[in-house]
Amino acid sequence: MIIVEDLLKLLYPFYPINRKKICNFKGQRGLEFIHKLIRMKKRASLALLSFILLSFCFAQDQHATITQAAANAVNPLAQVIKFQIQPNYSIFHGDGQQINLVTRIITPYHGILLPFFKPKNEKIFSMARLEVPILSQTYDSLSSLNATGLGDITLSEVLAVKTSWGKIGAGPALGFPAATSPVLGSGKWTAGLVGMIMYTKKHNFMAGIVLQQFFTYAGSPSRPPSNYMTAQPFIYVIFTKGYFIMINPICTFDWQKGNYTIPLALGFGKAFAKNVSAYIMPEYIVSGLNKKSFVIQFNLNTMF
Repeated sequence: MIIVEDLLKLLYPFYPINRKKICNFKGQRGLEFIHKLIRMKKRASLALLSFILLSFCFAQDQHATITQAAANAVNPLAQVIKFQIQPNYSIFHGDGQQINLVTRIITPYHGILLPFFKPKNEKIFSMARLEVPILSQTYDSLSSLNATGLGDITLSEVLAVKTSWGKIGAGPALGFPAATSPVLGSGKWTAGLVGMIMYTKKHNFMAGIVLQQFFTYAGSPSRPPSNYMTAQPFIYVIFTKGYFIMINPICTFDWQKGNYTIPLALGFGKAFAKNVSAYIMPEYIVSGLNKKSFVIQFNLNTMF
């Protein structure tokens, strides 16, 4: 009976039955019942172990999925469709503020700049990018600059190639004078080139640069021509559970007017699911026309 009691103490969490009833078993019948309890104990233990392993594997898979989502969110050449809404709030030093709501659609496809030109090499693909800004700006001392409306629209196409260390790409870009107010756009049709190079060989780390150069080819003769370049160096570090930090300031060089803007920026973000992420990034202009100005960017990103 001592053996039966010891077994009951061990089995009770998995098989809560009446102890007195078991202790009354004698002889062969009691031994058979003990063997039955041992088999049930093994099955219960196996079921519990399987549940723990499955839960662990599911958690690991979920973390891996969210980490991959964070990588796709920050990768400018990730082969996923992105729809982004990005409000930028700027406080200009001395006078003025601006809200710039950018809607961005990014679509990769298997083709050479056009979908029907299919490359045989799977490492070659193209990326289309459309940006539509809506701006609202106010100045206390320059009321003529106060306006709210649509800004100029930008469309770019990049032909990218995968390498052993990362990705490299280049392609054409177009600017459309869609601004609803003269102070919100250039009034010019522009064209140019986009180039980017990025290093992705190290796990959960990306670094590179995106360059864009635009020139005027048509537009209102009363507006000055456009000739400017943007340079966006970037570093992304991705952590577990979808968290990431980013450094990706956009430097602007207006060759026509001789103006430039160089900011410092550090952002923090998180992927909340395999297709949703967000980040916030404060920015401080250290040099150029808007020196000592502040910008706060917030980006909501969905992927398909």
